[in-house]
Amino acid sequence: METIRRYNYRAYPTRGQREVLSHLFGACRYAWNWYVRQRLTDWSFNRSRASYAELSAKFNRTKTEPGLEWLGLVSAVPLAQSLRQCEKAYTAFFRYVKKHGYHVDRKGRPLGYPRFKSRHCGEQSATFTTSAHFHVRYERNARWMFLRLPKIDGEIRLRWSRNLPSEPSSVTIMLHADGTYEVSFVVKAEPKKAPKPIHNACGIDMGLESLASIVYSDGTREKVAPLRALRRAERKLRRLDKELGRRQRGSNNYSKTRAAKARLYARIGARRRDLAYKLASRVAGENQAVAMETLCVKGLVRTRMGKSVADAAWSTFTNRVDVLCAQWERKAIHIDRWCPSSQVCSQCGHRDGPKPLNVREWKCPQCGTLLDRDWNAALNILDAAGLAESLNARGGDVRRRLASAGRNAIAREAGTHRTAMPH
Repeated sequence: METIRRYNYRAYPTRGQREVLSHLFGACRYAWNWYVRQRLTDWSFNRSRASYAELSAKFNRTKTEPGLEWLGLVSAVPLAQSLRQCEKAYTAFFRYVKKHGYHVDRKGRPLGYPRFKSRHCGEQSATFTTSAHFHVRYERNARWMFLRLPKIDGEIRLRWSRNLPSEPSSVTIMLHADGTYEVSFVVKAEPKKAPKPIHNACGIDMGLESLASIVYSDGTREKVAPLRALRRAERKLRRLDKELGRRQRGSNNYSKTRAAKARLYARIGARRRDLAYKLASRVAGENQAVAMETLCVKGLVRTRMGKSVADAAWSTFTNRVDVLCAQWERKAIHIDRWCPSSQVCSQCGHRDGPKPLNVREWKCPQCGTLLDRDWNAALNILDAAGLAESLNARGGDVRRRLASAGRNAIAREAGTHRTAMPH
């Protein structure tokens, strides 16, 4: 069964091509902003909502007006795609309002409502469909591949990393905040063969001291050390912020410092995604079923631990696990958000209430077992998902070994992986 996938490649346009792409991005921004302005005007004065066909035809007539001849210097396909994407944004907004009601952010703006785009937002893009007659040329096992777009002189060089499985249906060229270009192809591809699972199931407890505490159904466990990419780059970011504050806004040195700061943030994001994707691939590939807790990351980011929560990239990891489990026909189970996984003893089921975050080990007052907070929570998550038998296994040697604490006993336990960090 074929699936729709995206194949991304790094692009290296020439100086002349970058100037033409800058005009193209500006035209796409103008089309988006024009559509938003028309919708606001129609609703403010006439209390009406014009259809996409009416606004698209009106925009085509607008392009011929005096002063807008520059819109005809670029391809009309990405402009039409900008209008179409704006219409999809409005449709998604009204669907959200119908389902969840009308909500506003801290500045009083409606959530999800399309906003005007700016040249200073850092992310620019333009989409070409097959009607634009773009052409991709590459040789197998070559170093470069070449993309030809309408009304852009020459071919844009792309860094070849893998062959396209089929003819692309659309291509999007993007300019990131750090000044790099990227090209994304939408193609039909056969799903990759799923790896053979090693374990039947696993329970994962996400945290900050250890990024993920994993307990497997065969009696093994492990902890994954956090990356802390943002924390390690804080000194460089502070230096760049001070340097940016000394620069005059709009000068060349201001642009250079801003670009250096954007490159540093891009490296931080790349390191986060690398760890999250690799861990998700290993977890989804080695287990037939994965049990995870449902986290309100949006709410946790607003707390005093917000920077550390954002640096952990929990949402990236859990979303990637869900995607891979669906692709490889595995089971991904999210337990209830209010499940007291850190309050219940996995041995006897006794619940003794919440504990502060600095308590990493605790002793059950009923059965007297010394428990590790993270592994005990992971075992309770596995139990809550219905992937571990609690009636007969509770109090058994396996569960006691998986949830027990002990700094020196971890490496000596049979069937237990050495932890990736001291706890």
